[in-house]
Amino acid sequence: MPFDLVLESIATLLSPLEMTWGFCGGWAIDLFLNRITRSHKDVDIAILRRDQHLLFAFLRQRGWALEQAVDGKLHPFEEDEFLRLPVHAIWCRKAEARPDFLEVLLNESDRDQFVFRRDPRVRCRLNEAFVLAPSGLPILAPEIALLYKSNALSSPENGLDFQWALPQLNAQRRRWLAEALGMLSLTHPWLNDLVDS
Repeated sequence: MPFDLVLESIATLLSPLEMTWGFCGGWAIDLFLNRITRSHKDVDIAILRRDQHLLFAFLRQRGWALEQAVDGKLHPFEEDEFLRLPVHAIWCRKAEARPDFLEVLLNESDRDQFVFRRDPRVRCRLNEAFVLAPSGLPILAPEIALLYKSNALSSPENGLDFQWALPQLNAQRRRWLAEALGMLSLTHPWLNDLVDS
């Protein structure tokens, strides 16, 4: 199944839900750029932690099996259980679905503010955190996707995603990412590129 159809099928699956969500990770960058820059192992979506019961009940009713990923291991959880930090990754599987695997990443919020999970000082408005790609598909804003990627520079994909996205980030997106990175690490190697671009 071509990946554009995979993404469309996920968007169609989630379309009945009234909640904030978006493709994240490398797909957020490629959708923002409106082209596929590299291969992707799977599909991740970001939702707000406060919407987890809505999504999880919806998926379970449709035959998806859900497990929480904690410290590299998978654990079941109760249908009415509210997952709290540090849990943020949920693996969803359904053998007969296409795709048959989806990773849901729980994100923090405070009223109308998106709150970066790793440092609550880093924030932005929710309507700036989740945006539409040129295709019309929802994504986590590219600067936030890159901020999540910024702590794993040993992964070559993260550096490539940054290099591909950087020329397309407008001044506001570059400024937000630079300020956020500066709060986390004043010596982060991406800061020079963000300031010089």
